[in-house]
Amino acid sequence: MGRVICRTDTSTEMPGLFVAGEDAGGIHGANRLGGNGVANSTVFGGIAGETMARWVRANPGHRAPDESVIEAETAQALHPFTGKPGDINRLRERLLDIMWEGAGVIRERSGLDRALDALDDLEAELMASGLSGGGRVFNLTWHDWLNLRSLINTSRVIALAARQRENSRGAHFRADFLEPGELAQSTYTVARRTNGQVAVTEVPVQFTIVAPGETLIKDCGGTGFGDRGIDLADRGLNSLG
Repeated sequence: MGRVICRTDTSTEMPGLFVAGEDAGGIHGANRLGGNGVANSTVFGGIAGETMARWVRANPGHRAPDESVIEAETAQALHPFTGKPGDINRLRERLLDIMWEGAGVIRERSGLDRALDALDDLEAELMASGLSGGGRVFNLTWHDWLNLRSLINTSRVIALAARQRENSRGAHFRADFLEPGELAQSTYTVARRTNGQVAVTEVPVQFTIVAPGETLIKDCGGTGFGDRGIDLADRGLNSLG
């Protein structure tokens, strides 16, 4: 299940940006189990606090902002005030239909291709649509416009990643690629925005603790636990108090 790429100490490739909890990628694997989010937030929230404190001590003061980035983001946010009024709710409903029909529970290549083409058309129509009135203060329609553009961008990443992954595993099911693939060759799907385009690649999973088909619990005189297994069991009991 997706989110932002981060290291085990919650740091990211962007200096000063740390990610923990539901926004962190790489924790859930192929599927998100109920209750994982609470443990994820609790454990990595604590790690993030310690990591950020160390980072602040090592990086005192403030960095000068990149004015070109600020200007570009401001222009993008104000764009809807430059166009003729459009029906934002109708466009949002179209987005729901596009993603359900082309990238829903059961996916296949032709449907994903159609969804991606439809997303391009939808984004073009949104960019040509403005607001029906009002200023910048408490303008909920402006919020809806900005949210819809974010939803379209996120939907494009979902569809591109689903098209890239030619197997069926966890929450991802391809009708044209039914097999899960070799677990030992498992990969993460990584999406990056480069030169205004989303590039999707695959990164091998590093099995640093246990590999597919292996177990940490070894048979030991009928107890069902080896030394490593006993150690793990002890730690589990200790953690429960």
